[in-house]
Amino acid sequence: MIENLPAPLHVREQFNRIEGRILDASSPGIRPGLSRMARLCSLLGNPERAFPAIHVLGTNGKGSVCAALDSVLRESGYRTARYTSPHLDHLGERLTFDGTILPAENWDEALDLVLGTVNSDSRLSEDPPSAFEIMTTVAFLCIARGNREIAVIEAGLGGRLDATNLLGDVRMTVFTAIGLDHEDILGQGIEAIAREKFSVLRRGIPAVSAAGGALLDGLAAAQAKKTGSPLAILGRDATIASRISNIQGSSFELSQNGFAPLRLSTPLMGEHQVDNAALASLACLKLSRCWAGISAETVRRGLEKTSWPGRMERIPLSPPVLLDGAHNPHGAEALSRTLLTLWPGIRPVFVMAAMRDKDITEMLKALSRTHGELFCTEIKGLERCETAPRLAERAQKLPWPGPVKVFPDSREALLEAMKVGPLVVCTGSLYFIGSIRRVLVELLSPEAKQE
Repeated sequence: MIENLPAPLHVREQFNRIEGRILDASSPGIRPGLSRMARLCSLLGNPERAFPAIHVLGTNGKGSVCAALDSVLRESGYRTARYTSPHLDHLGERLTFDGTILPAENWDEALDLVLGTVNSDSRLSEDPPSAFEIMTTVAFLCIARGNREIAVIEAGLGGRLDATNLLGDVRMTVFTAIGLDHEDILGQGIEAIAREKFSVLRRGIPAVSAAGGALLDGLAAAQAKKTGSPLAILGRDATIASRISNIQGSSFELSQNGFAPLRLSTPLMGEHQVDNAALASLACLKLSRCWAGISAETVRRGLEKTSWPGRMERIPLSPPVLLDGAHNPHGAEALSRTLLTLWPGIRPVFVMAAMRDKDITEMLKALSRTHGELFCTEIKGLERCETAPRLAERAQKLPWPGPVKVFPDSREALLEAMKVGPLVVCTGSLYFIGSIRRVLVELLSPEAKQE
């Protein structure tokens, strides 16, 4: 069974038009800083202060943790909003109410107000917000108007200057695994990146954090002490035991002081998804002290219903196709470990496209440990994407331990891979996963779509 099928063409076209409006009205590129968005939100009546929120930061696993948190909160009876990025199929996926994408009309109405405010203000019209700032303001406005009891908000790059850091009523801060990514913005090295992310801890607001080793755990603890934020670190204040992972999902036991051990399961595959599910569970159990609807049972049911397409997602074709948006070395390491554990002895065929501003060489090194084949491809029309020939050249310099082939057309790459591999793995970029996922759904028979 494949969940969350791509949207009908007319819905995708509606959101593509909205995305085009945002891109046309925004400043290009990534522009850290809060002054533009703070001014914009102020002029709009500060929608970012109008709802309670859980703020999720980190390098990898943010989306999976957000999906689990949202599922548990809905199972606990709360009216939720979830804001994540990037999207796979269309812009509308970034914002859901109670697990459902808002109609394009809601986005258009809020965007009209946001752009009208930008254009009527002399400072903002001369120095427009970035695309992410505009998207985030639109999301905040929709949530503020949407009668939501709690919102799960994923940071963009994450840190002091991230647009989401303007949230005014954070009830819990969640830190997922931290790795090397966006060093040009967040700082050079893992310590600098971690300091930047942990700096968002709010005074007196509880937080939970994934285990990061002695250095990162120490940085988190020091910042939490400085801000008076009650902090629980997974691995220190709660433990994971009896892990089981297979192609149907993962299960584990979560133990912490004050609670009986919980046996939990998630349909998401891989050891890293156990960590993500445990982190979301720990956050919800901590919230249950003030949010009476949350219980061990709603945590259990919510985890079991978690869905997050494009992350170790198995498409029921022959051969099976896995989709995983591993877009940095940390994500590629997790993917490689999962493949070696769940498909021992199988040499997969990778169909890969990647953004040229990522650490592609380290990603390739991680994936090469499976000794699979590599079919290099690219995303047409996306300037950030590395070309298929250049991606292949980088792999051959390692050298890659198996055959490396070049297919500028991603559909052709996928179809050729399916002819030769016992297992096909599409990876390297969430943008790529979104585009290739539509192709895979087209390949499913009508019977498979209805399973």
